[in-house]
Amino acid sequence: MLAALVRFAINFRGVVIAIATLLMIYSVYRLSRAGLDIFPEFSPNLIVVQTEAPGYSTEQVEILVTRPIESALSGLIGIDHVRSESIQGLSIVNIYFDEDTDIYRNRQLVSERLAGLTNLLPDGVGPAVPVPMASSSATILTMGVTSETKNLMDLRSIVDWNLVPTILSVPGVADVNVFGGEVKQLQIQIDANKLNKFSLGVNDVVEAAKQATGIFGAGFIENTNQRLTLSITGLPQDKLDISEVVVKHVNGANITLGDVANIEHGAEPAFGKGAIMGKEGVVLMVIGQYGANTLNVSNDVEAAIDGLDKIFSENDIEFHPTLFRPANYIERSVKSITGHLFVGGLFVVAVLAVFLFNFRTAFISVMAIPLSLLTAILVLLEMGVNLNVMVIGGLAIALGEVVDDAIIDTENIFRRLRQNKLLETPLPMKDVVYNASMEVRGSVVYASFIVALVFVPLLHLSGITGRLFEPLGMAYILSIMMSLLVALTVTPALCYILLAKDKLRNIEPPIIKLIQPLYAKSLTLISRAPYLVITIAILFCLIGISVLPNVGGQFIPNLREGHYIVHTSSISGTSLKESIRIGNQLTKRFLDVPGIISVSQWAGRAERGADTFGSHYSEFEVDLAHDLNGTEQQRVLDEIRRILDEFPGLRHEAHNFLSERIHETISGYTTPVVVNIYGNDLDALDRKAREVAEVMKTVKGASSVQLQSSTQTPLLQIELKLDKLKAHGLTPVEETNIIKTAFEGLAVAKYQEDNRIFDVVVSLPKDKRQIIRCKPTSHKNS
Repeated sequence: MLAALVRFAINFRGVVIAIATLLMIYSVYRLSRAGLDIFPEFSPNLIVVQTEAPGYSTEQVEILVTRPIESALSGLIGIDHVRSESIQGLSIVNIYFDEDTDIYRNRQLVSERLAGLTNLLPDGVGPAVPVPMASSSATILTMGVTSETKNLMDLRSIVDWNLVPTILSVPGVADVNVFGGEVKQLQIQIDANKLNKFSLGVNDVVEAAKQATGIFGAGFIENTNQRLTLSITGLPQDKLDISEVVVKHVNGANITLGDVANIEHGAEPAFGKGAIMGKEGVVLMVIGQYGANTLNVSNDVEAAIDGLDKIFSENDIEFHPTLFRPANYIERSVKSITGHLFVGGLFVVAVLAVFLFNFRTAFISVMAIPLSLLTAILVLLEMGVNLNVMVIGGLAIALGEVVDDAIIDTENIFRRLRQNKLLETPLPMKDVVYNASMEVRGSVVYASFIVALVFVPLLHLSGITGRLFEPLGMAYILSIMMSLLVALTVTPALCYILLAKDKLRNIEPPIIKLIQPLYAKSLTLISRAPYLVITIAILFCLIGISVLPNVGGQFIPNLREGHYIVHTSSISGTSLKESIRIGNQLTKRFLDVPGIISVSQWAGRAERGADTFGSHYSEFEVDLAHDLNGTEQQRVLDEIRRILDEFPGLRHEAHNFLSERIHETISGYTTPVVVNIYGNDLDALDRKAREVAEVMKTVKGASSVQLQSSTQTPLLQIELKLDKLKAHGLTPVEETNIIKTAFEGLAVAKYQEDNRIFDVVVSLPKDKRQIIRCKPTSHKNS
């Protein structure tokens, strides 16, 4: 088969060269349109289920929400393990499936099982929904908006109704997590004194508010030849109209909502806040879909947002488009790697020119490099593998080896052609090229397969290791196989075209003349004492093996992305306002560090986010100047950690983005070393965790040791006195609903402003929510 292939390449050399040229052109075309990413998709086979439980404490969420969901899902086929987290008002359940299962089928199974959980969850909780599947890097872009003239409510409305829909319309975007601003509501703020005056209760106001406004369909009517859709207009839509809605009719007089409550636009209770460069604003995290390409999606999002410049300018909004842009690192990395590949290719060309000392033979050998690498890239792209650092790394490793087959073939053909020229009756050039190629064909094929087989184990690694390194192995093996194909076809064809009619001067390369005597002497010395040479080689191997256990190692090298993520955590129960205040102080200090160009902060969590962070938690995106080298970036990181150490009582850690994502994928946490302690006694677990943390701090090299479990969260407990409730004609649930309505707010309807939909909510005024009087009263006076 190999002989037929080589003979075909020589006989139809024009066809072979034309096919190779077209293949290179098409490969370059596909390469120019290929997506680029940092790493391969290393996200685990994970489905995240999120359940909102407004008003419920952490313990209630764990018992009433998280555990029923875990029990319902734990029996699904293919589950590897389950992790869950519960905080006040939110349950997150992470279901990890076996690697060989289909993630989309797993998601369908989870969705079907969750559909039957509706009746098992408490009223007002849920529904339990799988969050959008995110890519391994998750964050595609972090951006933000601030304004000198717009308040936070107007700013958030523009973000929610203009910016977010635009971003979500971009293919490859899974979700947008929004931090900060104030979500607009039309609030019916109860005046307790006026309720007492008119002998009304909270429930009376709630019922009246439910009947006040809303968005309704009314059906249609139809006669013999026409159908007319009914549309109701005239429902109260503004503060004045709603204030005239009747709560109660007494002795011919109407008591309206405006008589017992203030109708005002207010802010929804916040889960999180955001700040940019020390100024409060709105921060957006764009989450990429599972399998999405970071660079392509980033460019598409930026192109989509360009159309909103007019809205930003008209509303005096300052837009910060690149608080964090992973694509910057991709572009710099790819540019650096391709530059090194180019330099490496030049070195290969230089070595070939020096050792072969013939331009045509050097050209034939060098052509194997672009042909092999581009063909390998084309095969990978057709297999659905996007270009990333690992793929390019595999190509870089193969760079020096893809030319070996062509060099061996070309050099032997060149030598045989020169020898044939010295014969009295030279053989036909076609036969000489064929015979010379076949002489080395066996060794070339064996060597190529042996070298390729070394990387086969990379294709069978499991877990995140396999997902990261499999593309590297694939790129390397394909490059070697393509180089073998080139050596079997293109190299003999080019040798016949370029060397058959060459003068073939019998000139020994100068470098060979210089090396040959030295090599001959070394062979002579080795032949005199072969056992000594073998003994020395074995001794060096043993020394290397003995040193190996003491050599440190790490999963991935320290990456210099030009960006750091800083996590801070205060005492549990710290308010969002206080977290932002501390964050502004840190931001000011960070910006004084040379090399830092922007700092943004978000505190708490996003409304639809899958992170279980309380108001005491903050995260900072610290972006660096793009011209900083590795040493300067490390200096900035050391300075950031020094500043954080100056804030007493503030737990903190600072890492680069990709390292965090990989560590989080491996262990569920953002740090490389994690210690888990299990048990039923939470107080005992906290004590042991503190003891372990103190021991870890004494370990050489350990830094930013943190307790993931925070201190106990402050809880204000309201105890119902059943005897007094009974005396006043109240049920426990009625009183509970009244308290919940007053302090958390109860959404009773929706209203429309242009194309925007907002909630109508009954609650206490904002200043009154800070005061609690638990004296039960009669139903009418509640």
